[in-house]
Amino acid sequence: MLSMTKTYFPTLTRRELCRAGAVTITGGALAPMIRPLNANSERKVAVRGGAECVVVLNLVGGPSQMDTFDVKEYPTTPEDIDIRTTKLGYHWPYGLLPKTAEVLDDLCIVRSMGAWETFHNLAQYNMQTGHPFNASRAREIPSIGSVIAYELLARASDSDFLPPYVSMNYPAGAVNGTLIREGFLPSSAAPLALDLRSGGNMPFSLEASYESRFNRRLDFLRTFDTSRHTAGPGRSKLFSEWSYFADSAEKMIRSPRMASILEIPEPDRARYGGSPLGDACLMARNMVAARAGARYILVNQGGWDHHGDIYGKQDAQMEDPRQRGGLYKNCGDLDPALAALVTDLKESKDDQGEPLLDKTLVMALGEFGRTPGELTDIKGRDHWPAVRCGVFAGAGVQGGRVLGATDQQGGKVTKFEWRQNRLIYPEDVTATIYSVLGIDWTKKLSGAPSGRDFQYVEPMSGTDFIGSTEVPELFA
Repeated sequence: MLSMTKTYFPTLTRRELCRAGAVTITGGALAPMIRPLNANSERKVAVRGGAECVVVLNLVGGPSQMDTFDVKEYPTTPEDIDIRTTKLGYHWPYGLLPKTAEVLDDLCIVRSMGAWETFHNLAQYNMQTGHPFNASRAREIPSIGSVIAYELLARASDSDFLPPYVSMNYPAGAVNGTLIREGFLPSSAAPLALDLRSGGNMPFSLEASYESRFNRRLDFLRTFDTSRHTAGPGRSKLFSEWSYFADSAEKMIRSPRMASILEIPEPDRARYGGSPLGDACLMARNMVAARAGARYILVNQGGWDHHGDIYGKQDAQMEDPRQRGGLYKNCGDLDPALAALVTDLKESKDDQGEPLLDKTLVMALGEFGRTPGELTDIKGRDHWPAVRCGVFAGAGVQGGRVLGATDQQGGKVTKFEWRQNRLIYPEDVTATIYSVLGIDWTKKLSGAPSGRDFQYVEPMSGTDFIGSTEVPELFA
């Protein structure tokens, strides 16, 4: 179901306007209404380009790096994790990620990333926006997907029927925070949020037998729903949101290709794992293959917050740390979905016969890592921002490699292996995303309600000034 955010633009009556002017706050109240979103950049950077879409597998909760992408063997490590040396010369948990092992030639394993935050909601905010959390600006800062939608809508063709930003299966609840939306950007940059965890009821599929009834109802709605079609500078942003969502939904519903995107054949579903994550990855594949306007697809998988019973094999996904399901469940869903997505994009070709993977950046990572050393007294691991690992593929990423290294326990980065010679922070990952899509990550937009410029990627982060930049070593 499409949801709408609360407008941040004031709608003033004449009496309210006079009252505001009397206390000299009129200028501030009207600023968002009269200030255009002007763009500028203090320095020009050479963007990479070449990608048409980015698919991010957001492993919400923070996966244990020493059990997944930077596997280490502890005395407490179960034997069935089956740590072996790959043909590429590094260790891999074949018992947890066997299918991913089959596509390692296409993956760059990055082991030198870090995070600024240790709380889920703040770290997720940082990961979704590329900005540190600032309470005074939190409501106006847009997500990465919304910035991409704002930038790339101009490239959309008349035949496009998918929104630029799609998010699937973001976990509900206060622990992880919320799905970050468009902030102060126009409603056209808002995400299409889908949830496939309850059977995948898709509201954008129109059966032929229902079409005439749908048309009559839509015409009837338009005869009396005239307020949101009011034009002019006094039009509420909320009306603009309603109009945009309604028009976008109608375009998807009327497209004869929409049904094939929403279709999940059972053989494919089984190959992707038969889970909500697998279904979302399968639908992401369909959206990429359709080449119908989707530019940033955020696929979310919750349940990685293994404070307790990290090697438990039950399926519980409760917030009580003693009852959470273990790595076997999470990896069991992630492994076939990630491997099938990479394989299908590699084998599928565009109109020029080029693999879709060459034009799609695929990433899988969480908001931070887990504590090194022995397990806690409840057999789990806590939050650890000093090491964050992930995998990257496609869009020119050179696979079959490992970037960075950690110590024997997986708790400290010992080799950064990129030109900045420091941890790769969320800002650097964000700059890389923008770069492959041909977006200047140093760009600034004026027109935010706070009066401050919004910079796509700030040259600083939580503790110190850094030169945020893309990670070219991924493509070397």
